[in-house]
Amino acid sequence: MSAVERPVQVVPNASRTGAPLVVVEDIAKVFDVSPPWLNRVIERKPRTLLRAVDGVSFEIARGETLALVGESGCGKSTVARMMVGLYAPSRGKVVFDGTDLSTLGTAAGKPLRSKLQMIFQDPYASLNPRWKVVDIIAEPIRVHRLIDGDAAIRARVAELLQHVGLAPADADKYPHQFSGGQRQRLSIARALASQPTFLVCDEPTSALDVSVQAQVLNLMRDIQRADGLTYLFISHNLAVVHHVSDRVGVMYLGRIVELADKTTLFATPRHPYTRMLLDAIPDMQMTGKSRTPVAGEVPNPLNPPPGCTFHPRCPLANERCKAERPMLRRLDDGAQVACHAVEEGRG
Repeated sequence: MSAVERPVQVVPNASRTGAPLVVVEDIAKVFDVSPPWLNRVIERKPRTLLRAVDGVSFEIARGETLALVGESGCGKSTVARMMVGLYAPSRGKVVFDGTDLSTLGTAAGKPLRSKLQMIFQDPYASLNPRWKVVDIIAEPIRVHRLIDGDAAIRARVAELLQHVGLAPADADKYPHQFSGGQRQRLSIARALASQPTFLVCDEPTSALDVSVQAQVLNLMRDIQRADGLTYLFISHNLAVVHHVSDRVGVMYLGRIVELADKTTLFATPRHPYTRMLLDAIPDMQMTGKSRTPVAGEVPNPLNPPPGCTFHPRCPLANERCKAERPMLRRLDDGAQVACHAVEEGRG
């Protein structure tokens, strides 16, 4: 498993043709979580900065699903919010269809807003309980002025409800009259209302029962094939990721430590953290294979370890890992890994 000499940030996949729809270049997000100014003066404490995302780069081809996985607190959701303009990157940039998303809040970036949509984790909190379904789904249509006339808008809402497996009569109900899975279908219909090309899905099934999860995931795959959508899928559930993704990025403490196509990552995981995550999946086949559970706890992101941030939990760590931060490098099979042990053949 040899690696090229220089680190890479964005490596195009040779198996995909054409320009990527989304390019993320070295984005970072730093939050100031310091106590109030007066407290800092009296207690003589410095400012406290939280590096939620610290140099993440990837690209997503048209029609592809890229999944980001990792333990809670690794920065997945922060990346998702930067992808749709809810957070502005502290460093780096997100380019969507050739346009920098820093222009999203300007008149020049207005046409992009309808093309980027997000499906949130909690369907109970993401829908206005005071509005009827017809008003919730019609809001993006009216804001972006996609259709004129109440009758035409209502017809479009009925069409969207049928598209996600609900009945047109559901348009006159309120969100509390639906189950969790049905509410998430409403969230998907609302996201589709603006005719987007890119959906950011922030753990859209984690609040649902397992049987309902499967229904929603199958629905999302069907819609992707029918409408030619591109997904960024955020999840901590590797079984879900295996079902929906084309490529997988593994995040740890604000950085991507491994990025590969789904088949490669699940068959031959390189990074020790990826191996630990896969070993934590229950062995339903009872193969008797030796499994190593995820050891230790995620370090405090306010005071991350020096060098490789995973080294306190890594069974392959040496002195170089404790002192030098690994760069994301491309291997011969196209996978990208940030690990000194893999680079040196210790993995």
